[in-house]
Amino acid sequence: MRKNCNSLHIRIGIFLLLYLLAGELSIQLGTINPGNMAIVWLAAGIGLFAVLQLKKIGIALVFVGSFIVNTPHVFHGDWQHQIGRIAVIGLIFALIDTLQSFIAARAYTQLDQAHGTQLWTRPILLPKVWLEVCLVPSMLTMPLFIILMICSGLIPSDTSSILLRSTILLLADTSGLLLLSPLYPYLKAGTLLKELRRVFWYLTATLPPILINYFLLDRMLVLLLPLMLFITVRFKMAATNFALLVVTQLCIGLTAKGYGFWAPQNLVISLLQIQVFTFSIALALQYLAQTQMQITHHKELLEIEVQSRTESLAALNAELTTLATTDELTQLPNRREWQLKASQAILQARRYQKELSVMMIDVDHFKKVNDQYGHLTGDMILKEIAKICQQNIRGPDSAARWGGEEFVILLPETDHHQALVVAEKIRLSIAQSQHTPKGKAPFHTTVSIGITSLMPSDSTLDEVLSRADQAMYAAKSAGRNCVQSAQFMSSNYLSQSKPS
Repeated sequence: MRKNCNSLHIRIGIFLLLYLLAGELSIQLGTINPGNMAIVWLAAGIGLFAVLQLKKIGIALVFVGSFIVNTPHVFHGDWQHQIGRIAVIGLIFALIDTLQSFIAARAYTQLDQAHGTQLWTRPILLPKVWLEVCLVPSMLTMPLFIILMICSGLIPSDTSSILLRSTILLLADTSGLLLLSPLYPYLKAGTLLKELRRVFWYLTATLPPILINYFLLDRMLVLLLPLMLFITVRFKMAATNFALLVVTQLCIGLTAKGYGFWAPQNLVISLLQIQVFTFSIALALQYLAQTQMQITHHKELLEIEVQSRTESLAALNAELTTLATTDELTQLPNRREWQLKASQAILQARRYQKELSVMMIDVDHFKKVNDQYGHLTGDMILKEIAKICQQNIRGPDSAARWGGEEFVILLPETDHHQALVVAEKIRLSIAQSQHTPKGKAPFHTTVSIGITSLMPSDSTLDEVLSRADQAMYAAKSAGRNCVQSAQFMSSNYLSQSKPS
């Protein structure tokens, strides 16, 4: 709790300091007298931030900050005898500034609630911000300021003077909100300083065109346009407004000091021209920055969509590959996939003169099992046999469902004696496996296995498979539940197992 309280105090102090600095900077860079009216009232934007961040405390902060900034500049000369009047006018100024910040913050909050993150990603919403957050609060409070200044004798009461100063005041407050309000999302996210660091050196590049315009050659501010466009397109909204702040304040300050092609004219008109220039270029560049942000956002969404669809397509392709190469019941490779792998293994065995064996397995009396126990039990037996085959072969070996109740196993780098050992392990494991159908007595299933090894005369996989098939049928003829090797069929070789 104490830590949060300290954090709040720090934030209040920072916002108050920023408000005072922004207000004093606006006044010191250039004002219109009588009335001491700033050309761009940056404190309006800081006031918006303070109310949005600190709520009621922010409102009080704006009131205090405005009173401190404005009151010393209300009158010049002998003020000791009218200090009470000056204080009252300062308080009224502060109230109007506070009202303006409150109206602007309320409008911003309503827009933010209505549009959320789209508020600063859709260019079509930007005019709403300009109108409701920047222009309307200034229009509502501008008459109050003018009336106060007339009643206080701060400005002349003739119509032309009132119209001119009303325009300048409206543009000053609107510009302060216009230049700073787009920075609020970065302030809220805590990335404002990071954005400033990113664009800092590009901001310094705006100095030469301004200095050339004011000290060497008039009407050279046009040189700023390519640089401002580059900053807008590359760095988007935050950098654009940082650049606009730098350009605006420098132009106002130098013009107020009497430099540049505006200086020979009436100073009020010159500063008004800068306001119009700032206002128009800010609208154009902000809209461009917003459009670039939308393009970037849509590009990111498109990339995410493409990536998502690519991943989905890859997953579907993987699923299709699995369906095309895997037996649905046993999850072993299907016949076609196994044949491709076996053909490649035979080519490898021939090239490097390696041993290779093939095993053909057939479930004994499988039709009777289906007829007596049902096809679901038959499927269960096939899956169990597939599992036993997988458990008794090595990683390089490959078992597959050949079709129906037949299985086939590829044994690379395995001679026929080793293949006999593997086949016997599989046969024995299957024979010992007990099946218990629901509501019926347990029973055992046996298999007949034929094996063969690659011979020098074999030119295709079919020749190897043909011998393994013949050996398997020889095992059937020998009484089933046994292993028969094609290499020993001529000597009527049988394993020691007998049909059950």
